[in-house]
Amino acid sequence: MSDYEIRQIVQNRLVECRLEANLTQKEVGDLVDKKPTTVASWEQGKTLPDIDTLYRLTKYYGKTLNYMFGEEYDDKEKK
Repeated sequence: MSDYEIRQIVQNRLVECRLEANLTQKEVGDLVDKKPTTVASWEQGKTLPDIDTLYRLTKYYGKTLNYMFGEEYDDKEKK
């Protein structure tokens, strides 16, 4: 998978998770101590959150890092 494809997947998952949680970009920024413009930049694929921030978001959203990087399920959930 290319860097571009990974960036698109993470970007889409961040938007999807935020909308599922019914949060604004400002509210997400407040959760992880970032500006709303930074969250917008992630969601537009211009930048990506650092791994610590992405991990905090996955915990808040109830997702795994595997999911955020494009896997449907965590390895433990596969049968």
